[in-house]
Amino acid sequence: MSGGGLISAENLALFALACVALAATPGPNVALIVATALKHGRRAGMLSAAGVNVGLVLQLTVVAAGLAWLVEIEIFARHFDLVRYVGAAYLVWLAVRQWRQAGAGTQEAAPSGRAAFARGLAVAFANPKTLLFHAAFLPQFVTDPAHPVPQIALLAGIFAMIALVGDMLWAIAADHARTALKGRFARVADRVSAVILAGGAAILLAAGRR
Repeated sequence: MSGGGLISAENLALFALACVALAATPGPNVALIVATALKHGRRAGMLSAAGVNVGLVLQLTVVAAGLAWLVEIEIFARHFDLVRYVGAAYLVWLAVRQWRQAGAGTQEAAPSGRAAFARGLAVAFANPKTLLFHAAFLPQFVTDPAHPVPQIALLAGIFAMIALVGDMLWAIAADHARTALKGRFARVADRVSAVILAGGAAILLAAGRR
């Protein structure tokens, strides 16, 4: 065990593995990134990933500052479901629009960099439950309970870096799939993208507060 607020090597290794597993697990954020890259290419997918991860960093900052308890205050807590529903509705709207465009054979112009980034940021904030998850997850790997703040800050930084790399890899993989499906299979890719967005909405709706 380490002293002075340092995290043991064993805990860091376990934490990194857990972060990799989480980054590889599809959820609403991944659904948006993959669907965006599949429809509009790598750049748009990566910009969406950047927006998602800015939202993640802001959430992790709240956790590292010890302020996650704020979301338990009644005025915030009673709006949890409303935020999730709005986020899910947004993903469904994107899915329906994409499906209709595929059926009509029309191509939507790629979103601007700012729009792609904003979509990612919006979806990142669509599930407040993730804030509570981080607040419960990070402290499990703290080695020295007497000095939790610097350790949680370090863990939050590691989590953010792994999440960013994972999301970028999702965007790259989706872009490769887009290249493979171009031409006569482009409509199939558009429909798959719409289904992925709808799946992300379903996951978001299934994420209860507790």
